[in-house]
Amino acid sequence: MNTLERLKKVLDNVFEGEIDSASITESSVLSDDVGMNSIGMLYMAMGIEQEFGVKLTNADLPDLITVGDLIRKVEEKQK
Repeated sequence: MNTLERLKKVLDNVFEGEIDSASITESSVLSDDVGMNSIGMLYMAMGIEQEFGVKLTNADLPDLITVGDLIRKVEEKQK
């Protein structure tokens, strides 16, 4: 399973199935296309920590605009 598929799994858990994760692509905007707000970002960060074993800090979150940004940040932290 690639990083995008694993992130979709995290987002499904955060939104408890209320989003269509099949339509999420790397160019999807977290706030507009996914419906992410600040509380959702915190839950997503916790889910990413569980799924990937990496910790997103508060300093990381403002830079995450698209799902692609999120993928790059997760992969960068896994190195």
